[in-house]
Amino acid sequence: MQKEMQKQMTGMVTVPVTKEGRRLEAALGRSIEKAVKANSDALWARFQEENAKQEKLVRERTQQLTNTISNFINKDLPAIVEKTVKKEIAVVGPALARTISPAIEKSVSTAIAEAFQRGVGDKAVNQLEKLVNSKLEATVARQIQAQFQTSGKQALQETLKSSLEASVIPAFEMSCKAMFEQVDATFQKGMIDHAIAAQQQFESTHSPLALALRDTINSASSVTQTLSGELADGQRKLLALAVVGANSKAINPLVTQLSNGPLGGLHDKIEAPMDPTKELSRLVSERKYDEAFTAALQRSDVSIVSWLCSQVDLQRILAMVPLPLSQGVLLSLLQQLACDISKDTSRKLAWMTDVAVALNPADPMIAVHVRPIFEQVYQILNHHRSLPSTSTADLSSTRLLMHVINSMLMTCK
Repeated sequence: MQKEMQKQMTGMVTVPVTKEGRRLEAALGRSIEKAVKANSDALWARFQEENAKQEKLVRERTQQLTNTISNFINKDLPAIVEKTVKKEIAVVGPALARTISPAIEKSVSTAIAEAFQRGVGDKAVNQLEKLVNSKLEATVARQIQAQFQTSGKQALQETLKSSLEASVIPAFEMSCKAMFEQVDATFQKGMIDHAIAAQQQFESTHSPLALALRDTINSASSVTQTLSGELADGQRKLLALAVVGANSKAINPLVTQLSNGPLGGLHDKIEAPMDPTKELSRLVSERKYDEAFTAALQRSDVSIVSWLCSQVDLQRILAMVPLPLSQGVLLSLLQQLACDISKDTSRKLAWMTDVAVALNPADPMIAVHVRPIFEQVYQILNHHRSLPSTSTADLSSTRLLMHVINSMLMTCK
């Protein structure tokens, strides 16, 4: 009678809670996934559009700079060079005349003096004219060539250099500086506008979603609290019935099953000795493994459970025939070890794997609670596997345990 009542109460409570939780989880997951996907697509499209605009603007600015430089070299630079050369030639001409005049005067005077010494006449005049012309041409050519090679060439180079340094190079530097400043200012302004628009779009998109999620979560929380209260009352009544019908010197496996089920933690904790390790050590020494693990699990203290697992050869115990631990104890042990998997991970994964292999999902004592607890442990392991701090060895052990649990879930459908 008592077992039938327990099975009916547990079935009536667990199935609606599980279905409602799955439905809420699926609805929330779909809503969040759709919203995140839509927002990501919109942001990516906006980013590509802004990026294309910025690239087009940079290409236009670069083309403008190239055209400006080309126009300057093709139009303005020849005029500036021509003007500078003319100015320098005007300055070099008088200096060249002043340099050549003394040599010409000296040559002419010498030729005239020689001609008058030989006699003045038509023949002398012709010879004088020829002599003066020949010497004058040769002297003028030599003087012009020498003067131009020294002073004219140097003056032209200096003038051209100073003209380039004074007008062409500063104008080019200022043009480049102004263009790059304009490009940088335009780019910075475009990026700021894009960031502001993206932020506004993100906030406007997520505000309705956040409100809807908040309302859904509040509604789910209220439903969960109501169901939790009702389940707590039902489990307290069942615990009272189980304790009344149990042997006063032995520990009832039904209490262990209810205390460590999928809604474990809703019942009142059974009193335990102040130093549980002494009592547990005594039970282990007497080979009362089922009583020892039941007492440890009733305390809902994972550290006590882990300590007990470290004190015994759990793999050897689970290999005994008949199995000294009940199916309810094994299921509760799997659940409690998973609750604190982040500490002493390697040992707990090994213990949980041995326990999972020894479980029999078809056992009537745990048949109702197997699926919820397995799903809870599977989710904990899946979350732990995704953590970056998980080592390679622990990751391999976690995958193996998840495969075992998934196989059992498939068999208990």
